[in-house]
Amino acid sequence: MDQTKEILDGYVQKAVEAFQFLKGTTVQERAALMHAVADAIEALDEQLLNLAHEESALPMPRLQGEKARTVGQWRSYGDAVAKGTYLDARIDRADAEKGKNDIRKYSIGLGPVLVFGASNFPFAFSTAGGDTASAIGAGCPVLVKAHPGHPKTSQLMADTISEAVKNFGWPDGVFGHVAGEYVAGTKTLLGTYLTAHPGIQAVGFTGSQQGGKALVAVAAGREVPIPVFAEMGSVNPVFALPQLLETNAAELAQQYVGSLTLGTGQFCTNPGIVVALTGAAFDRFKEAVQEAIAAAKPTAMLHNGIAKNYAEKKDAAIAHQDVTVLAQSATDAEDSQGQPTVAWTSGKAFLSDTQLSEEVFGPFALLVEAESTEQLLAIAKSLEGQLTATVAATEQDLEANAALVSILQDKVGRLLFNGMPTGVEVVYAMQHGGPFPATSDPRFTSVGPDAVKRFVRPIAFQNWPENSLPAELKSSNPLQLTRVVDGVPNAAAL
Repeated sequence: MDQTKEILDGYVQKAVEAFQFLKGTTVQERAALMHAVADAIEALDEQLLNLAHEESALPMPRLQGEKARTVGQWRSYGDAVAKGTYLDARIDRADAEKGKNDIRKYSIGLGPVLVFGASNFPFAFSTAGGDTASAIGAGCPVLVKAHPGHPKTSQLMADTISEAVKNFGWPDGVFGHVAGEYVAGTKTLLGTYLTAHPGIQAVGFTGSQQGGKALVAVAAGREVPIPVFAEMGSVNPVFALPQLLETNAAELAQQYVGSLTLGTGQFCTNPGIVVALTGAAFDRFKEAVQEAIAAAKPTAMLHNGIAKNYAEKKDAAIAHQDVTVLAQSATDAEDSQGQPTVAWTSGKAFLSDTQLSEEVFGPFALLVEAESTEQLLAIAKSLEGQLTATVAATEQDLEANAALVSILQDKVGRLLFNGMPTGVEVVYAMQHGGPFPATSDPRFTSVGPDAVKRFVRPIAFQNWPENSLPAELKSSNPLQLTRVVDGVPNAAAL
């Protein structure tokens, strides 16, 4: 049901007030709340899994794994927050002889964060997903705009988080949840209204390029612009180099098709394009991919809208005059399913039409055959920003193709040597982000404890008395954090 402006304003005002409360909490206190949320989500019974299965058509094993991932995110982010990892606390002590002031710096929350639930991960990237966990860890209240694809799942997750906040005795504005498409009685999109609201200080979004760019424009057009951390998709190219293809073409094909069709191709890291040099080895790879695609079964997509969009985008791609269909699943797809499909085009055609490099969200692959190393490099240069790129290669291939590796470093957030990109580990070193249009800000990640850094800003205190300093910067170090003191990491009291 659409919400009125008055109701929406009320949610934001509660978040604004809760931000003042959160500023007075320590990293350990927020970490404790995050662990409580993790425990509460873990304790949810089959009701959660059944709701998500009913609303998204995702299979139970996938949902069970995603639930475990979501619980793990809250705990690992909480542990990182408790350690003060994201704070970047710095202390440069006064030195009267050198005329130096006492200056201390750390990171504080930006303020209320608007989080948009994602369709393809109803747990891990939606209402109780990484954006919500990392924003709360940063000391920011969160207002979630529920995704219409799984409203009941979103509401159950929201109720679970709200109950944990209540049990801590914290104000309910720490977490809020709204659903609907438009502001009641208007033609204004609810998400647009909230993004433009002066009380909102940052936005987290996972979804389409169209939606993400629209939010970035709204945020930039405000009287006081705010950051939008939008993850907007990627084709995640695989560059298959000659020596590896010569010896492992069939094995690579199996790995590739498995990654392409995982989750019916509905992950932001499914590899949609393969680029390789023309030759007998690439021919063997193509044949193996054709066989694997023909044997792959169509599976249900998240909802009929995504299935329809996939069919339309796929049909547009294979209708291109320079594209040839190599194989489709031998099993006919139902209306709600995505039919695995592989097509071919030449390197020359790929370079001449940017339409061929656009993402087809689903189990669709385009094999691009380059005529020369120079053309392969030109293809790499032509790509837009990506979340990932994979170099399928031997070490000798890498040495012979240093120019390719250098180009790809400018294009991606994560560069893989062999393997496939669909596994996104929730660890400190993970970079799940990339140059535009993969994301709106390539300096940050939306996966791993460093995701908290999106929602903070630095503040320095100069010549403040010990008793009035934030606990994170006190010389006594009551929170036992590791800070950089006079340029050297130090966990001791000063």
